[in-house]
Amino acid sequence: MILADTSAWVEYDRATGSMADQRITELIATDGPLMFTEPVLMEVLAGARSDARGQDLRRMLLRFGLAHFDAVTDFDAATRIYRRCRQAGVTPGGVVDCMIAAVAYRRALALLAWDADMYRVAQVVGIELDGASLHA
Repeated sequence: MILADTSAWVEYDRATGSMADQRITELIATDGPLMFTEPVLMEVLAGARSDARGQDLRRMLLRFGLAHFDAVTDFDAATRIYRRCRQAGVTPGGVVDCMIAAVAYRRALALLAWDADMYRVAQVVGIELDGASLHA
């Protein structure tokens, strides 16, 4: 299963032609093993260009599996991930990235991300990256 990070969904929404955009497009077309988590849904919908586009994106994401964010487990894991990254000399793009990484790690999901910060977080934590992810 593949957990698509917000950055991959943004690539898809903007139709950038990047490897992440192409991978999401392929997974949508084939009803592939694609998942999202609540922090991704929140970020994608917050960045929608309009209410109508937000509704379209919501419908699109809800076609796929939801890797539920477990507040007790994943908030704690996100703080540990953030500290572990800092100790390794990596500053995560934000705590929401750490929340998404916590879900990917807990569920042993491959992460599809088009974000150098998320790449570095995944490297520190040991999260598998989908081959279409940006590699810093």
